[in-house]
Amino acid sequence: MRIETYRYDTVDSTNNIALQMARKGAPEGTCITARRQLKGRGRRGRVWFDSAGESVLMSIVFRPKIPLDRFHELSFVVSFAVAEHLRTCFGVEAVLKWPNDVLVRGMKIAGVLIEIEHATGAAIAGVGININQRELPPSLAQRATSVLLETSVEHDITRATETFARAIADEYERYIESGFKDIRARWLNNMWGLGKWAEVRLESETLVGMIAGLDKNGALLLRDGAGTVHTIHAADVVMLR
Repeated sequence: MRIETYRYDTVDSTNNIALQMARKGAPEGTCITARRQLKGRGRRGRVWFDSAGESVLMSIVFRPKIPLDRFHELSFVVSFAVAEHLRTCFGVEAVLKWPNDVLVRGMKIAGVLIEIEHATGAAIAGVGININQRELPPSLAQRATSVLLETSVEHDITRATETFARAIADEYERYIESGFKDIRARWLNNMWGLGKWAEVRLESETLVGMIAGLDKNGALLLRDGAGTVHTIHAADVVMLR
């Protein structure tokens, strides 16, 4: 997949720009990057914090020839690519938290947000990766980290963005060729909390059980104390007990 990058300084959201471009026919591989986002967002409307010029902030347009109800698979593709690139090229021991977060030592270092443009058959993958933060706001200091904080090595953000975009594109091409079963297996090998007890907060209830893996579609499997396996497609919070 060819990457064509459009660089901005400050934007409300790279995903918003990518969505607008997708509606106008932007091809697969269109990549929007920014030094700063004023209204960066994560899953369920959560805010993504960034400091200008210290993070990889980008959104990539995908147009996979798969049914729309499988577009959620892209979340696993992109998050795996980010975690693998952090490990192999940045020396950071990253793991994957269902459904789309990347953690280091239990703290968030990257997140992925997939938004689907149904009318045009496009999916936008928004990616935020903490790279050069030397410190984080008090509200995040115990919950988030950066490549610099983990390795004491600073990186050129433009170059880092380019290499992450290429890593994501390469993983996407492998997914298109090999299917979801392959990426699911590799994702499981790097899954945070697998085999451990966790509390999962849903909209209407809270479940407690052992994280048992993923079903064939990527839903979280949670085995409770009675041995019943719950299949969870969406959750507000997943935390280890």
